[in-house]
Amino acid sequence: MNRKEVDVRRNYLDILDRNMASFKKGSGKNIALLGSRKCGKTLIVKEHLKNVKDAVPIYIDFEKISLNPENFSVEFVGNIIFHFLKKPPVEYKKYLLLENLIKSENELKSKNSFSLIKTIENELLKIKPDQRALVDTAFKFSETLAKENNIKFLIVLDNFENIFDLNNFSQIKDVLSLLNLEAENVRYIATSSAIKQSLASLKKFECYEIKNLERKESIELSESIIGKNDKANEEIFKLSWGHPLINILISNKYNEIKDVKKAFLIELLQKDNSIYDYCFDSLNNYYNRARGQTLLKTILRVVANEELRLSDIAKKIYRSAPVTKSILERLMEVDVIYKKDNKFYFTDNVLRVWLKLISHGYEFDDIPDDKILNEAMKEL
Repeated sequence: MNRKEVDVRRNYLDILDRNMASFKKGSGKNIALLGSRKCGKTLIVKEHLKNVKDAVPIYIDFEKISLNPENFSVEFVGNIIFHFLKKPPVEYKKYLLLENLIKSENELKSKNSFSLIKTIENELLKIKPDQRALVDTAFKFSETLAKENNIKFLIVLDNFENIFDLNNFSQIKDVLSLLNLEAENVRYIATSSAIKQSLASLKKFECYEIKNLERKESIELSESIIGKNDKANEEIFKLSWGHPLINILISNKYNEIKDVKKAFLIELLQKDNSIYDYCFDSLNNYYNRARGQTLLKTILRVVANEELRLSDIAKKIYRSAPVTKSILERLMEVDVIYKKDNKFYFTDNVLRVWLKLISHGYEFDDIPDDKILNEAMKEL
C-alpha cells in the first residue's frame, strides 16, 4: 500500500483502531466498509490487521472460497485454523482439505471446536448432507475455538457480497441468520462493493461508505509519486475523479511520458494496461451481478455517452418505458448507475469514459500514435 495512500485513508483506519480498542475492553462492533471496486477497502483492512495485537487477525476472501455449502464449511473452518495456528502461506492449501483439518486436534487445544470438525466430517459422509447444518457448524467454529482458548478473533470477510450465493441453496435461504454477530470473543469486519445490497442486509453492522478522495487528498497522493507540479496534479485529480487506484496508475505513467492526458488515455485504452483491465473487470462484475446482459450492455453504452431521461433511453434502445425502467432498476441495484433529477448517471466516471471511448473504436493492442490520442482527448 502506497504510504501516502495509507495517510489519506487514515480516518478509516482510525475507525477500525478505535473499534479494536473497544473490542479489547469487551465491547466493540461489527464494521462494514462499503465502496466501489478497487477504492482501497482491502488495503485498509489489511493495513489494520498488521497492527492488531489483542486478537487473532483472520482474513477470508469470499472471492476465493468455495460457495457451495459442503466445500464452504470445510474451507471456512480451514481458514480459521490456518490463521489461528499462524501457519506460513505455503501451507495454506493444506487447510482447504478436510483430511488435514482432522489432523489438527492436538494443535487446536479445544475439544469442542474439534468436535465441530467431526460434525462436518460426519455430515459430509451422508448421501444428502444437511447443507444448513454444515454452514451453521462452520460459523460456530470460530467462537467455540476463541472461547476455549480464551482469546479474541477479529475476522475480516473480504468481498462479503459473495456470501449471498449460499442463499441459492434451498436449505439455507438466509445465510446471515446463521452468523452469530453477538459472540463475545469474535468481531467481524466485512468489505463489499455491493453497496445497496449490503446496506439493506448488514443491519447489525456499523456501515461506512468509502468515498473517492477529495481534491486535497488526491493531490497529496499524486504529489507523493510525481512530486510538486500544480498543473499535473490538478489534471490527475480531474481525470481520476479522486479514485485512488486510478490516481496512482496515471501518476506512475506520467513519470514515463510527462503528459497527464496521454498517460491516462494509454492506460485506459491499451489492452492489458491497468486502467483498461480495471474497467473491463468492473463491467463484467456488474454484468454478472445483474441479469439480461444484452440489453444491459446496450443501456450502459447509451448512458456512457450522455445523461438521459428514461423516455430518451427507451427510444434509443427501441424498448418500452416499463421494460427500460426495469433494466435501469437492475443496474441501479448493483451500483453501476444512479438517478438524479430524473436523469441517469454512471457512479464510476472512469468506467463511463472507458466504455464511451471503446464503443467509439478507441481500443488498442499497442500504444496508439499521438494523432489518435489527440482525437481521443477531444472526447474526454
